[in-house]
Amino acid sequence: MIYYTAKTPVEYQNFFHRQLGLPCIREGADYRMWENPQVGFIRSFGSIDKIQTGVGNYSVPSDFLVEYQYESHYLHFGIVFEGITYSMIENEMVATSIPSAFLIVKNTTGGINCWRKGQQFKGIEVSIEMKYLQEQLLPFLGYSDETPLMFEENVHYTNLSEEMRQLILRMEELIHNNRMTGALQTAHCLEFLALLFHPENQTRLLGREESFYRQIRIGKRQIRITKDDYKKIKCVHERIRQDAASFRTIADFSRELQISEQKLKAGFQDIYQQTIWDYANTIRMNQAVFLLNNTGKSVSEISTQIGYQSQAAFINMFKKWCGITPGQFRLQIRTANKSL
Repeated sequence: MIYYTAKTPVEYQNFFHRQLGLPCIREGADYRMWENPQVGFIRSFGSIDKIQTGVGNYSVPSDFLVEYQYESHYLHFGIVFEGITYSMIENEMVATSIPSAFLIVKNTTGGINCWRKGQQFKGIEVSIEMKYLQEQLLPFLGYSDETPLMFEENVHYTNLSEEMRQLILRMEELIHNNRMTGALQTAHCLEFLALLFHPENQTRLLGREESFYRQIRIGKRQIRITKDDYKKIKCVHERIRQDAASFRTIADFSRELQISEQKLKAGFQDIYQQTIWDYANTIRMNQAVFLLNNTGKSVSEISTQIGYQSQAAFINMFKKWCGITPGQFRLQIRTANKSL
């Protein structure tokens, strides 16, 4: 697996596009387009130090890891139509892409993102640099630059109102049709922020009023996921995120939370677009990458720390996930760091 260290957002973006095999085929003052018929495309408008809107539809041609070593403080919102990734940020597992509309206040000083061959991604993301948000946009709306956003940092909020979703889709259409301008981008972001500060949307996003339910088809059967079921499934997701090393069986979670195994498995798959086991394994492997890169612990110690009873089982799983053994991965990282 290819490993790369980026020290600036521009460096990260340049490597990312290069690794995907997406050459820049069009570039203007604010608009850039990367495209390869065999991979897909990414279109971007704006600047990373103010507002940047990106629309993409692409598949990942090869496995690679990117470690970013810079401060990142943005308000992100958008819609992911397809694709799911998790990243290690300051030794915490954070969802960076789940199929849904989303809002996140990102505040990190570094992290590791992993991209796997064959993954397909499609969506739109708007990034507003936090200083620009506080000093320019909030005062324009009549808010102080110290007005709190009321959201926990590095947490995905997905219950956006239909009005907010439609606004994001309008931005996507403007990018696709090459009709986006700086004034239109700013106007749409201001409208989004005005909606975001509306009391009803604050209540919705912060989960004070949950009206969630879903119908899931399993074969010929329909399973209804209620508000209470949803909370239990989210609880399982959060427990695994916080401590995948002590991950228990699905049967254990089912008994403790009083939810059927079938509903738990089907609901988790529907909401998070992956199985419970795949999610737990993704977290464990990303934790292993972090420990191999940032500590001197042995492979045996890392294996135990992330919850494997057998070092051989850990090595086999890591090789299946990453393509090389933990020892080979650590050597590749050290070689890459020496060349910087």
